[in-house]
Amino acid sequence: MTEDRFADLGSGDGKQSPAQRLAELDELDLAQERKSKPAGPPPRPAGRYMWVVGVVFVIAIAFAGVNALRHSGGSLHGPPLNRPLPQFAAPLATSSLDGDANVKQTRRQSNQLGAEPACQVHVPGSVTSCALSRKPLVLSLIVPGATRCEAQLDLFQRMAGAHPRAQFAAVVSGGSHAKVATLVRRHGWTFPVAVDRDLSVFNLYHVAVCPTTIFALPGGMVKRTSIKPLSQQGVLAGLRAIGGA
Repeated sequence: MTEDRFADLGSGDGKQSPAQRLAELDELDLAQERKSKPAGPPPRPAGRYMWVVGVVFVIAIAFAGVNALRHSGGSLHGPPLNRPLPQFAAPLATSSLDGDANVKQTRRQSNQLGAEPACQVHVPGSVTSCALSRKPLVLSLIVPGATRCEAQLDLFQRMAGAHPRAQFAAVVSGGSHAKVATLVRRHGWTFPVAVDRDLSVFNLYHVAVCPTTIFALPGGMVKRTSIKPLSQQGVLAGLRAIGGA
C-alpha cells in the first residue's frame, strides 16, 4: 500500500508542529534516496521551494522593465511636444481659495472648480494654464518634500527677475493647500504656484518623475520637456527655444 505521508502530520507526541513533522519526514526520505542512488551531482531543490526562485525572477524582470521604461522615456516626459498644453485651473498657494483643480477640457466633462472648461475659469485666487502661457512659459510640476524638486523652483526664483519676457510657474501636486502655502512662504517663491491637491493636473500632464519641467511657446504650444533637474544653463537653453531669453 502506498504510504500516506500527510496522514502522519496529525499524529506524534504533540511536541512537534505539522511543519516540523513534515521536515523530519523529508529528511528521512532524502537519506533513503542517498543510500539507494550512486554518488553524483547534488540534487536540485525540492519542487515546493522553487516558487521562491520564481518570485525573485519575476521581481527582477519587473524591475528591469521599469528601468527600461524610465530610460526610454515612454509617457514619462509630460504632455506631447508640439501640441497645446492641456487646460487646467487651480487655486494659487498664496490665495485663500481651496479646492481641487479643474482639468475640464470641454463642456461635456465633469470638473471641480467651476462649471466651464478650465481656461474659462475666472475665480479670484485661481490661475489657469492659458493665463500662464500668454508669455513664454517655464512650468515645473513637483511633489512636496522632494529636495531636488524644491531646489528646481529655487533656481526659477533666482532666474525669474533676469528674464521678464518669460513666465515661470509651478504646480505642486499631492499636498494640501496649507502645506503648499507653507512651502511657498519658506522658500520665498514669488512666481505663481498652483495647488493640485488631488493630483488631477499631475495625471493630466502624464507626470511620473519629479521635477517634470515644460517649456511652452506663447499660446501654450509645448516645445520642450525635461524629467530631471535642470541647471541654469539647461533652463536658459529652454528659454531660448521658446523666445523667453
